[in-house]
Amino acid sequence: MSQPNLESVRAPSILAKKPQMNVYMVMLIIALLSLLFACLFLYLEIREYGGWGAEKGKVSAMVQPWDQASSMWA
Repeated sequence: MSQPNLESVRAPSILAKKPQMNVYMVMLIIALLSLLFACLFLYLEIREYGGWGAEKGKVSAMVQPWDQASSMWA
C-alpha cells in the first residue's frame, strides 16, 4: 500500500473558508438595519422641528418647584 501524497492536498485555512450564514449573522444584519432606520427616522424628526437647536412655536416659561412650595406655605 502506498502512502498518500500530502503535497497535493491543501490544509484547510481560516482565510480559505467561506463565511457561513447562520442565525447569528442574520440577527446581526437585522440589528444593523434597525439602527440605520432609527438614525434615519431621528434625522427626519429633528429636521421636521427645524434642525439642531432650533425651536418652533411658543416657548413657555417653567416655574421652579421650590417657588410653588414657598408660595403655598407663605
